[in-house]
Amino acid sequence: MVDVIAKARIGEVIWAQLDADGDLYDEIMEICRREKIESGVVLSIVGGLRKARLSMPLSGTDPEAPPGVLELSGMMEVSGLGTIGRTIDTYDSEDITGIKYEAGTPNLHIHVTVTQAGKTYMGHLIKGCLVRSLHKSSHFTIVLARTEGAVLNFRVSKETTAKYPKGIPIHDLQPA
Repeated sequence: MVDVIAKARIGEVIWAQLDADGDLYDEIMEICRREKIESGVVLSIVGGLRKARLSMPLSGTDPEAPPGVLELSGMMEVSGLGTIGRTIDTYDSEDITGIKYEAGTPNLHIHVTVTQAGKTYMGHLIKGCLVRSLHKSSHFTIVLARTEGAVLNFRVSKETTAKYPKGIPIHDLQPA
């Protein structure tokens, strides 16, 4: 059953070409800060990476286990999409999941698919994905869109579990 439905309009669409060796996560955060995006969607991420870090399930047997971090290096292609919201509560699980959000900053919930040497991986975008380019002006392109009418807030539950000792992450969809 659907819990919450919030309607929004897509506003300004922002295209960005990233520099060689830039950190994909940091570059998107910088665009969100510079363009004052508090609610939006990541429509497209297309490019090459020389290093990737993904927060993803590393064990397929425990449905309540937090994700771990997969690290890759070498020649890779990446695509992705996701949401941009607001971080209400600070959450630091970097040592386990690679995820760290600071209250008051944009919240990126982006899934990326990385392909390397015939193998494909999908997980959450975290810091450490470095743009690969043979030229200083990279072909790595992302497309973001501002939305109006709904916002996705990142919160942390007060309840904790043995596997989530710092609280359970929650994405809280709200009509604006």
